[in-house]
Amino acid sequence: MKLSEALSEDRILMELQSANKEGALREMIDFAAERGLISDPQLFLERVLEREFLLSTGVGHGVAVPHAQIARAQGIACCLGISRSGVDYDSVDGEPVRIICLIIAEEENDAPYLRLLSQISRLFARSEVREGILQAESPAEVLAVIRAAEGPRSAP
Repeated sequence: MKLSEALSEDRILMELQSANKEGALREMIDFAAERGLISDPQLFLERVLEREFLLSTGVGHGVAVPHAQIARAQGIACCLGISRSGVDYDSVDGEPVRIICLIIAEEENDAPYLRLLSQISRLFARSEVREGILQAESPAEVLAVIRAAEGPRSAP
């Protein structure tokens, strides 16, 4: 699965308002819940915060990839949030986060979830992808940057 297959224009939040990690996570989870991706936002937040306690999902270069699995998720879905001013996220490199890619995955479906997480990490390691997303002016432009970076679908 590619990020562009788990994401859609209505799942891209162009202006995150929160300036700190927990606020940004709440904002992203509420955004996902409003789109019907999470039925219990409080439980999902607890799962994400448990994961953050183990190791920050602020992976560096202004990117965070918070993720958790829940029983009532249907497959795998993503929401992406952009912060123009940056979020104090306790990232591995100490830099503010400007792109948050939230992954919502069903329990008991580890392989596709882990493959997507790996694919997202490789995608956001590329500076041109990060810069393209931050320069985009609409969700359609964000998705176009991601699709162009992913390239054509390859065989599994």
